[in-house]
Amino acid sequence: MDFNRMLGLARQSAFPEMLPAKKITLDEKYSNLVVNVNLSLANLFTKIQAKASKAELLESYCRGMRDFFEMANFKEWAYIMLMTDEDLNQIGQKWKSDSFATVYLIIQQQINKCYFNRQPQALVHAWHMYLKLGLIDLDFDEQEIETQYMKMYDQN
Repeated sequence: MDFNRMLGLARQSAFPEMLPAKKITLDEKYSNLVVNVNLSLANLFTKIQAKASKAELLESYCRGMRDFFEMANFKEWAYIMLMTDEDLNQIGQKWKSDSFATVYLIIQQQINKCYFNRQPQALVHAWHMYLKLGLIDLDFDEQEIETQYMKMYDQN
């Protein structure tokens, strides 16, 4: 997957909508990006629970990926989201998860740990788990993820 291009598209997009706030600060913008990742994650797992079609799951998965990228771009952590072919191959050798509920809770915990404890490594852990979720548990291949992601930005 062309992570550099995907991160660049997220960086160039309009800032996502935010929850109402008395004052819009950089901290408030970051908080909203974290909320967006959590909401995308919840939306995806709601679709998994409802046994949505593969196309619906893929679209929801790519929206979540976009939100991860927007969060990383905002904090200037894009470099930690980059994956080599070797990294992706290692993820591809992992086994399917026994419990979607556990995967959801761990990813969400790591995102929140990144936010509350200001630990970018927790975001890396959440990101790797999210990639594994898509590539192994949901059985998407890299090409279909990248193609669907580019569709969000009319890049096909």
